[in-house]
Amino acid sequence: MKTLNLNDIIKLNNDKTTSISYESLQPYLKSLNVYYKYTLGCDPILMVTDVMNACSYAKIVSVNEFNESVCDYIGCELHEIQNNDEYLNQFETICFNSKMLKDFINN
Repeated sequence: MKTLNLNDIIKLNNDKTTSISYESLQPYLKSLNVYYKYTLGCDPILMVTDVMNACSYAKIVSVNEFNESVCDYIGCELHEIQNNDEYLNQFETICFNSKMLKDFINN
C-alpha cells in the first residue's frame, strides 16, 4: 500500500466518493484536525464509512455532512427524525457511538 502524505489525504478526503484507511490518517490526525476545523468552521468528525478485513476506512466531515449521511443510512430526511421514534432512536445511537476527530488525538 502506498504511503499517503498530508496533501494526498486532503485531496482524497475532498473527493466525496473516496474513503481513506484509518491507518493512513493516524500519523496526521492533529494536522488534519487543525486544517478541517479551520476549513469547515467547526470541529470535524471522523466518520467511519467501511470496515473490511480488520481495516477501517473513514472520511473527515462537518457536522452537517455527518447528519446528512446518517439520515441517508437510516433512510429518512433530517426533518423527519423528531417525529419518528424509530428514526430518532437510530440517529441517537449512531451519534452517541461517533467521535469527533479531536478525540482520536493523543496529547
